[in-house]
Amino acid sequence: MLDYLKIAAEQENYIISMRREFHKHPEVSSNEERTVSRICEELDKMGIKYVNVPNGGVFAFLGDEKKGKTVLLRADIDALPIQESDVNGGGKKKPVVSENPGVAHMCGHDSHAAMLLGAAKALSTRQDEINGRIVLMFERGEEGTGNVVYLHKWAYENNLKIDTSFGMHVFTYIPKNKITVFNDLAMAGVIGFQVKIIGKTAHGSEPSVGISPIDCFVSMYEAIQSLRMKYASPFNPMVFSVGQVHAGTASNIIPGELTFGGTFRIYNLDDAKRVKEQLEKVIQKTAEAYNCKVEANIFGPTLGLINDKECSQFAKKAFREAFGEEILVDHLPLMGSESHSLTVKLWPGTFIMLGIADEEAGITASGHHECFDVAEESLKLGTAAHMCYALEFLKNGPDTEDRVYKGNIKEFYKQFSDRSMYAFE
Repeated sequence: MLDYLKIAAEQENYIISMRREFHKHPEVSSNEERTVSRICEELDKMGIKYVNVPNGGVFAFLGDEKKGKTVLLRADIDALPIQESDVNGGGKKKPVVSENPGVAHMCGHDSHAAMLLGAAKALSTRQDEINGRIVLMFERGEEGTGNVVYLHKWAYENNLKIDTSFGMHVFTYIPKNKITVFNDLAMAGVIGFQVKIIGKTAHGSEPSVGISPIDCFVSMYEAIQSLRMKYASPFNPMVFSVGQVHAGTASNIIPGELTFGGTFRIYNLDDAKRVKEQLEKVIQKTAEAYNCKVEANIFGPTLGLINDKECSQFAKKAFREAFGEEILVDHLPLMGSESHSLTVKLWPGTFIMLGIADEEAGITASGHHECFDVAEESLKLGTAAHMCYALEFLKNGPDTEDRVYKGNIKEFYKQFSDRSMYAFE
């Protein structure tokens, strides 16, 4: 077996420099033009063939499919609409901060792109050791605009055959230089909702003259909160939260409108469909009961990210042999969501978490937090994991042929979500 960590360490300075460049120049979902351009420039320098898929991202190609199987390695590349703090969770200065006001890589996608470019650079000089083909997928719009649909569409329309997919996410709940490989359940799917309740404004001294959307919301919230227990199995993970409530301008005025939004996080698709059906009813019927009008935007359910068990066991074995038993740590499945759930459903594989926490250095803030930061010394391990999974799978990975999706890609998306972001033109 190759010394993957040593090979990755040779690219460490490059990986960190690319991560910092992406971090300085973040772009939100569907607007990653500079990021895509830089990725393509780097691939050109490496002499790697690629396709820039409009709206979707980049596919790059190493090796030869005639020699064996094909492995897909994935990185997402978009940032978040967040104003970054220049200090981390421990109050210590970060080595790099966003130069774009109100936009920042507070979920680690800069690291993901950099690690995959590091793997590309290392593999570009070892193509004779690739017993098949490796496809690199740099995905736009993971944070909510669903651009992966364009990549999947291109792949199926161009007969891109993939035997397995592999992805990772940096994670501050795991110590630096550690890896978690989920056996099956990894990250949840989502039902999201934004609701506007329309009542009638009045002075607080005359509630009988008005129609309070706040009263309606209180009842609606209690009913929605109970759906998880009534319509989902207690043995399937599901959580509910409301993260936004906006109404009113003064304590003595009954507002005319109230808006709120939240999510259900789910793994079981049948449970999710039942909950969504009841959610729609609760919103409409409660509004009627309180003489309010309502406008609701409900999307999902999206798929939960569920690893292929054989691929996960194979990854664990390969990582133990390559990096040592101590590199692997267990972690419970997560209730956050990931668009890679769709990719792993098409092409069975595994999704891992790369530990980047360093309490001594103050790197403790979770993703989507303004103080989020990365222990950059872990990034070479991420690059090594990409290479290890790909090259070892091409040598003796499990047979996934019966689990690769072979149908029509449009029908695939219809099965799992009616969300407009996944609609085909």
